[in-house]
Amino acid sequence: MHKKKIILIRHGEAASTWDGDDRDPGLSKKGVDQAKSINDFTKSIFSKGYDFISSPKKRAIETLSYASEGIDVDFDINESFVEIPAEDIGSDIRFEWLKDISTRKIETLPDDIKNWRERIITETLGLKNNSIIFCHFMVINVLVGYAIKKDRLLHFYPDNASITEIEVENEKISVISMKDVEKTIINV
Repeated sequence: MHKKKIILIRHGEAASTWDGDDRDPGLSKKGVDQAKSINDFTKSIFSKGYDFISSPKKRAIETLSYASEGIDVDFDINESFVEIPAEDIGSDIRFEWLKDISTRKIETLPDDIKNWRERIITETLGLKNNSIIFCHFMVINVLVGYAIKKDRLLHFYPDNASITEIEVENEKISVISMKDVEKTIINV
């Protein structure tokens, strides 16, 4: 099995926050600017023949679109890279729920969250080519946590439009680099 490089791009800032009522916001003006700021990087990846993949969420798709302005990129939507499932969590308790879930040991997570995590890992391990994935805060944390063998979901704080590079080889994931890390608002 050959080595594959996977680049994880967190979406730009969303137009509404995690405690709002819009469960699938697009990008804010700042988010558009953040996405455009990685355009040169995205063009360089495109020129290397990477597969482009996006979460189905608007903020991820819009980030991909703005980050790839000026190139004719085909991309796949992949449900496996969607943000942590929180559709049934009321906006008034979503922050506390996320804080609880993100710090629990993996074996104590609810089944839907364990299954979501496993889908992300399985899909990533099964990628056939070098890929760039436009996704979410917790998706990136799942993959980094798996790579560094941590037993919780939350490990670091990738900023909006940040670039995290991992490598897949022989059914293992390793972290190459994590850039633009800071505390940031999470949209679930």
